[in-house]
Amino acid sequence: MNTPIHTNQLHMNPNFGFALADSIVLAEAKVNISHPEEKDAFQLEVDPGRRLKDGRKVSVIAQQLDAPIHRDDAVIIYGQELGSVQYSVFLKPESTISLNSIEGIEQPVQWGWTDFAEGEYELRISLHRKTPRIAEGPLEPEQEAMVKYAQVVTVFITLFPSEAIQHQSAVSSKWSRDHHVFDGYGRGGFILADLPRMSKRVEQLIGTGDHNLIEQFGEGDLSDNLLAEGLMAIAWGVSPWCYSLYSTPDKQAASTLAVDKLGEDPELRGVYRVAPAVQQLSVVPVHELANWPACAEKDWPVIDVSGEGETLYMDLHVQICESVNGLHESPLPSFVLTRSQGRPEEISPLIDVVIVD
Repeated sequence: MNTPIHTNQLHMNPNFGFALADSIVLAEAKVNISHPEEKDAFQLEVDPGRRLKDGRKVSVIAQQLDAPIHRDDAVIIYGQELGSVQYSVFLKPESTISLNSIEGIEQPVQWGWTDFAEGEYELRISLHRKTPRIAEGPLEPEQEAMVKYAQVVTVFITLFPSEAIQHQSAVSSKWSRDHHVFDGYGRGGFILADLPRMSKRVEQLIGTGDHNLIEQFGEGDLSDNLLAEGLMAIAWGVSPWCYSLYSTPDKQAASTLAVDKLGEDPELRGVYRVAPAVQQLSVVPVHELANWPACAEKDWPVIDVSGEGETLYMDLHVQICESVNGLHESPLPSFVLTRSQGRPEEISPLIDVVIVD
């Protein structure tokens, strides 16, 4: 198997990661810590409780940090914590860390971290499961199976100096529920909208009454006007799938968000204008725009876009869950929003985004 590993040596917080189609193959996995002068490596259980045997798409993320991430922040980013374990380890500059005993992968997976400062460290491994927001309400039996397929387990591994634990209680959480939306969207995709202002502007431009905005967007310049005035951003014609939408609280928090292609350019980038007064945008499935203005009156999830700049970037990162046991490979798409100073020179929306062929 060609394990999809990315190690970014230039990142301020080195990250390591890959994804697999089935968490079961990681249930017996071990973290290996080796020292050149010692024959035997230390082996640490990744999943002592064998929670990974339940079977989900799984992303493995490891970060070398100066201090641990607040556990509440990890829950926002990666979902409900299923369990955790923490090990005290001693590292030397020549020490190496790898992952082995992965079912279907014979060779150890090297992390690529080198030149440790000699001393005591903590290795924390927490398991998280994120679930689409649609599952927060009552589900039919067939929907429960779909939700299970959509759920993603993250094996989140952090390495930090032991002395950082002394200051951990002084660290407050930064992430809120409005910084991450994970849900399913149909073939139309979604829009991010300042619904109160957008509703008023739509009424001014095309009048009152029931409207099908999908048709209106295709036939005239309504969508161009709304985009130009900073009232919405669109990801139009996206493959139907479950996506994560992230908006980081600040630049420091952004460095802890590990998505695939770490330190590299995203797969795609959309550029939008956001009105200066806008601090939050509603996340609305495109198909709901067929029933306007009823759509604008619903209670949609919101994503935080706080800041002063008028440029909004929407970057698409796609991590591929590879298979070692015959399951279909599948993508883990993440849209990451960042706000920047100044107006965009040109608006470039994401249109006809193929995530799944």
